[in-house]
Amino acid sequence: MTDTHEVFYIINSFRQVNQMLFRAFWNENKDIELTSIQFMVLSILKERPALGINEIADLCHMGSSSMSAVVERLVKGEYIVRTRSAADRRSVVLQITAKGEQAQQETQQLWMERVSPILEIPKEDLEHLLRIHSLMIEKLQGREMNNL
Repeated sequence: MTDTHEVFYIINSFRQVNQMLFRAFWNENKDIELTSIQFMVLSILKERPALGINEIADLCHMGSSSMSAVVERLVKGEYIVRTRSAADRRSVVLQITAKGEQAQQETQQLWMERVSPILEIPKEDLEHLLRIHSLMIEKLQGREMNNL
């Protein structure tokens, strides 16, 4: 197998897993009101209240401008609110609302029902997979830094 084919199969494998996760949950549940990124933002704010857009963008591995659009939709939907930081009145922080908490909890429950079969994979295999993912990220980040 050539290097090109090997890389193709690796990338295609990630794509297939991503598609299966999407289909297993988001596609099958038309009544879910949140997108996957909105769910992630609400989950982060539930665990770590009063973060700014930049911090949330970093945690979601997104750019701040993309995250601003996600946040705007969550604010309009009344899932989160913008408030002034108690530590620095010039800063705006985001906080989850009661509606946001309820949507996050309902989505979390459905999410776990749908993806929990992943946990049937032996723990050592999952640890190995995550270690390899970290190694791939490290290698790709190294290339990214060399291309700047």
